[in-house]
Amino acid sequence: MAKTKQLTVWLQSAPGQVGRIAEALGAAKVNISAFSCSTRTGDSPLHLQVSDYERAREILQALGLRVTEEEVLRVTVADKPGAAARIGQALGAAGINIDYAYGTVAPGSRKAELVFGVSDLEGALHVLKPLKLSQ
Repeated sequence: MAKTKQLTVWLQSAPGQVGRIAEALGAAKVNISAFSCSTRTGDSPLHLQVSDYERAREILQALGLRVTEEEVLRVTVADKPGAAARIGQALGAAGINIDYAYGTVAPGSRKAELVFGVSDLEGALHVLKPLKLSQ
């Protein structure tokens, strides 16, 4: 479990946007290790974790996109039923809101990677530290 950076690209929802961004980053040898996007009225967020944040920011801004940077919580958990529930319950009991989350597990893997945007990052680290989430 660790704090990690995340870039959020704010864009209009339109076909090809994610492909355009991924192509530009790939051409610059910037790897995307995690991402999440959703559509809403107005600008929509595309959350990215990448191998080179400064280079990615430069590339995205050169495309005319608004980019912000946040710290988020990235947690490795055991891929078994109830793992996310333990996190949600612990954070809720501490009064920490989960603003958004995303994650995945590779087929055959025994661990999942979850990313949380939370209302209190330091508090979340403190609350979750004693939990044995990857077991």
